[in-house]
Amino acid sequence: MSGVLCTPDLPRAVADYTGVLGFECRQHIPGVLAVVAHGPLQLQLWACGAKPGRWEKPDPRVPAWAPTRHSVVVRHIHALHASLRQAILRPVRTGVSDGKPLHAHRLPAEAPALQPWGAWAFAFTDIDGQVIHCVDWAVRQPSPDAAHANPRTGRTG
Repeated sequence: MSGVLCTPDLPRAVADYTGVLGFECRQHIPGVLAVVAHGPLQLQLWACGAKPGRWEKPDPRVPAWAPTRHSVVVRHIHALHASLRQAILRPVRTGVSDGKPLHAHRLPAEAPALQPWGAWAFAFTDIDGQVIHCVDWAVRQPSPDAAHANPRTGRTG
């Protein structure tokens, strides 16, 4: 499934999704939009002020940007969570904190939880502070070992 998010700095957001969160960039129109995917989760990132469906530059008359919460329906949520967690925990090589996972706080270590309304869910934050709330309406129990998921795509099997 797909979600649409506005971002104040599209190049920085694309770098975060691909470099930190392990997403694959499927399309990038600089200054307008990018489509990123991680297994069953696909997001459209729009430059703040660019209107979805229009090929234009950001409009300076658009009100100030603020982070929001987005809910996206996905499948195979346990494998997606495991794959995102693995990507986030990759050691970051910088001059300041070599080998330390700097982004662990952005995705809870706890596996997706079965919610009272009958869906599995978890949430993570992107570099802009936006919360992406993933929901899977499948009622089946996850396999005890989500490690069989492809770490790059989140796909099982």
